[in-house]
Amino acid sequence: MTNKNGFTLVEMLVVIAIIILISVSAIPAITPFLKGQRLSKGARIVQAQALAARTMAINSRNTRWLVLDSINYKLTIKDESGLTVLGKEEFLPGTIEFGTSTGTWSAGTSTVSFDPNGTADTSTLGTDTVTIQDKQGNSKNLKIIDYTGQIISD
Repeated sequence: MTNKNGFTLVEMLVVIAIIILISVSAIPAITPFLKGQRLSKGARIVQAQALAARTMAINSRNTRWLVLDSINYKLTIKDESGLTVLGKEEFLPGTIEFGTSTGTWSAGTSTVSFDPNGTADTSTLGTDTVTIQDKQGNSKNLKIIDYTGQIISD
């Protein structure tokens, strides 16, 4: 009798079935984590764009505007002539949108201006807090500190 090394078809099917069962039971535990990651990524995008606009204002010694488009879910940095700086727009991750906060920010575009001294002016925004939210209503507030131009997340 010869001795053959290997797995039988039945053994392989049992192992595959066990892997599938473990995977199916892990998916519900991972889903909320991924949703939270999208919201955090959206907050990081808003913070990065605000920091970029502030830095560009300081370096160029001219005011720069961060345009928040709540219809297309994008952020754009513009200069004094209204042109997009660096020709780049940043979009919020899928299922993340601008929400409402304590101000009267309505649908459309709103701006935050960053001055050459590093300060921010949120008067055209109507609030000092930008809120982003997902479709389930989870939200993250981003507060713009006028006198430093920094943006902090809750």
